[in-house]
Amino acid sequence: MAILLLLNQVDPTLLEKHLKALPDCPQVRIWPNAGEKNDIKCAIVWKHDEGVLNDFPNLKLIASYGAGVENILSDPALPENVPITRFVDDTLSSQMAEYVLAAILNHRLHITHYRELQAATVWNSGEFLKGKNVTILGMGELGAVTGKSLVQNGYIVSGWSRSQKQIESIKSYYGDDQLRLSVSDADYIVCLLPLTPATTGILNKELFSHAKKGAHVINVGRGDHLNEEDLLDALYNQQISSATLDVYSTEPLPSDHPFWKHPKIHMTPHIASATDKEQVARQILENYNRVLNDMPLNNQVDPEKAY
Repeated sequence: MAILLLLNQVDPTLLEKHLKALPDCPQVRIWPNAGEKNDIKCAIVWKHDEGVLNDFPNLKLIASYGAGVENILSDPALPENVPITRFVDDTLSSQMAEYVLAAILNHRLHITHYRELQAATVWNSGEFLKGKNVTILGMGELGAVTGKSLVQNGYIVSGWSRSQKQIESIKSYYGDDQLRLSVSDADYIVCLLPLTPATTGILNKELFSHAKKGAHVINVGRGDHLNEEDLLDALYNQQISSATLDVYSTEPLPSDHPFWKHPKIHMTPHIASATDKEQVARQILENYNRVLNDMPLNNQVDPEKAY
């Protein structure tokens, strides 16, 4: 029996090290050196190539390396009846909450702007922005923790989700009918949704047109949540004042992409919430043992919901 690491755009060696450090860990193999394919019981995947998982006839578990599973579910040749799990960890939530707070503070206090003035040896101070209304699209674990953190730091927080949520001090908007209303008074629109067919391109011209004029957009969900051309148009028309982006439809972002040099876009390279490899190893090995013993899995994905 063996676990296969099938990770694109991720160095698998650290995860391999953490897996092997755990007691009762089976053999660990790294793609494309899968060895005897019948041995593979579990595949840990990230942005795998379509169809490759069908090469393993005894596969019993597909484990996402991260919280997102859209790449797995978009595989048209995904093996049938093989359960899928995703990574859930408190460190992801706390890191995301810190990133979003930092992005808002950077915008309100003009931190990046002052760094640019420093480089130009220009002394010129301005007033910080006063708007503190934040709407978070997506009130799962990441959204809830981020929202609570913002409330603790004096922000007025609303959340939008598919169904109504009961989270202390956070106003709940829900359902398609309330999406536009949820952003109508927001100084900051934060996207923390799972990527599903229904949420793909949700940050678009229509949503921006219903947003408070001058709102700042923060996308830390998935790159495909954002219609890039619609954002550029909204920035040009000043409906949206600026944006902080950590995720992109194509990663790494091509060097000729207009986001790189846009004065109203602050970019980071998908670092808002980094995966803790030691915790990934522990969670996956536990689920590996559970699936072999016909026990319920932790953090199993519902393919219908896509999370």
